[in-house]
Amino acid sequence: MAIMYLIVITTVACLLLLSYKLGRTTSSLKYTISLIAGIVSLSVVIISYFYGGLTGMGIGVVNFAIFIGAIISIIIISVSEIIKIKKAP
Repeated sequence: MAIMYLIVITTVACLLLLSYKLGRTTSSLKYTISLIAGIVSLSVVIISYFYGGLTGMGIGVVNFAIFIGAIISIIIISVSEIIKIKKAP
C-alpha cells in the first residue's frame, strides 16, 4: 500500500513540475499534460481488464494510482489558477 502512495505522490509532483515549466510559455499546456496522463492511464486500466491474471491486475492497480495522481494534479493546478486570478487586481 505504501508503494501506491509513493506512486501517487511521485505522479503529482512530476505532473505539477511539468505543467509549471511548460505552462510558463503556453497556458493551455498546464491542463493538457495532466489530462493526457489521466487518459492514457485510464485506457491502460481498461486494457488490463482484458489482459487478465495477476499481471493484468497489477498493471491496472499501478495505472489507477497514476490516474488518481493525474486527477489530483489537475485539481491543484485549477485551484492555484483560481487563487492567482482572485489575487490579481
